[in-house]
Amino acid sequence: MLNVSFLSAELRNICTKIDEAQSLYGPQAAGELHELLADAEAFLTADELIDFRDGEFLEGDSLSFLFGSHYRAAFKAVGENLPRADDGSVAWGQVRRIMLIEISQ
Repeated sequence: MLNVSFLSAELRNICTKIDEAQSLYGPQAAGELHELLADAEAFLTADELIDFRDGEFLEGDSLSFLFGSHYRAAFKAVGENLPRADDGSVAWGQVRRIMLIEISQ
């Protein structure tokens, strides 16, 4: 199972309490955010989630997923000695821990 953690207590509350997410993003986007997180926990590696949810790679060791009509959830790979591909990028097929670092428009 892919392990999802949160950069802050505020992000954890938004992602674990539907009423908080709904007050910030509306019912549809809040539902999609919670579905994204449920999908993440259903997969074994980040690469599976990226393929399923059409993730976008960001600078560094980060990636993002769209939810709602105009929101983006950004995650980074976490752990000591992240697995790397030959080109130095993260080997997402071996990443089992990601952290939600930001939700933006």
